[in-house]
Amino acid sequence: MTGEEIRACIQTKYVDWDGEIHAVFGGPPCQGFSVAGLQNVEDERNSLVGEFVRLVLELNPLAAIMENVPGIENQKFGCITANLQAVLEEHYFLSKWNLTASDYGVPQARKRVFFVASKFGEIIPPKHQPQHTVRDAIADLSPVPLLPKQNTQEWHPDWVKGEYAKYLEKIFPNLGIVTNIETGFAATIHAPQVIQQFINTPPGAREAKSKSKKLQWDGFCVTLRAGSGNRTALRPLHPEQPRVISVREAARLHSYPDWFNFSEAILHAQREIGNSVPPLLAYAVGMQVREHLECNTTPQTKYPNWQNSLFLPISCNFKNIFVFVNEMLSLSGLSKISKERRRSPS
Repeated sequence: MTGEEIRACIQTKYVDWDGEIHAVFGGPPCQGFSVAGLQNVEDERNSLVGEFVRLVLELNPLAAIMENVPGIENQKFGCITANLQAVLEEHYFLSKWNLTASDYGVPQARKRVFFVASKFGEIIPPKHQPQHTVRDAIADLSPVPLLPKQNTQEWHPDWVKGEYAKYLEKIFPNLGIVTNIETGFAATIHAPQVIQQFINTPPGAREAKSKSKKLQWDGFCVTLRAGSGNRTALRPLHPEQPRVISVREAARLHSYPDWFNFSEAILHAQREIGNSVPPLLAYAVGMQVREHLECNTTPQTKYPNWQNSLFLPISCNFKNIFVFVNEMLSLSGLSKISKERRRSPS
């Protein structure tokens, strides 16, 4: 896929678009860099970092953000990160953020690195937000029964959602059809001996055979991973019930609102969650970049409703690239600046 093809796609869908792209977000595959894997320098997926940079240069947005695991900073991958920085710094001011999801309201101890490029200047990391625990995220789901091969549940009036769930639905409102049918409640069947092993595992410890960690009510969830091939990654154990967490519990621990649906197959749903940037973390990053761009707009431009922002997902050969287009973001007051990096006088 080329920048020209992406631009043609946008122009077809938004005929009045003036050609300006404000931000490109991307997340090349992390498997080759992750300490949970082999950290293989020869992993062919590692080269897709270069493909992301290529698309950024072809699209020439005002800002670009690339997310990955902290393992990408290992010195064995120095040639990749050094090239990334050198190429982008020819056109942008480049910042690097090492962020922990729990600092932005996600009840998960997930660490990620963001490379943030802007034509206006360096962007500082977003401010920390109030933290939430496992209890905040999933305790209110305990009354909801999990049944084999039954992914959906009709939300009962007696099941009261907690403040965290309400908070997620306020930040990420459902703009589609509102229904009381929710998904992600299919049960995982465990053998009796496995159930007993789960019972014998104290909260905060790892079950001896599977190595799955049992969550603690007042702590954070471990990093939710995607797994590979036809195998799912280790899923945490419920703090109280002798089982692995459900898809809906994983979604809550990743900060997805309850209206968001995943694949009906548990393996695929857990992979979709583990592969994604937690929405509250993505929201913090996105709003910080947006504020940075708005600081460079004309003074009369105001944007009171973030919900009016839209994303254009571009399916690429690795993950999705999200392109902010000025018409969709209503950043019509943005000054027309040079497409090249502004340099300070010598």
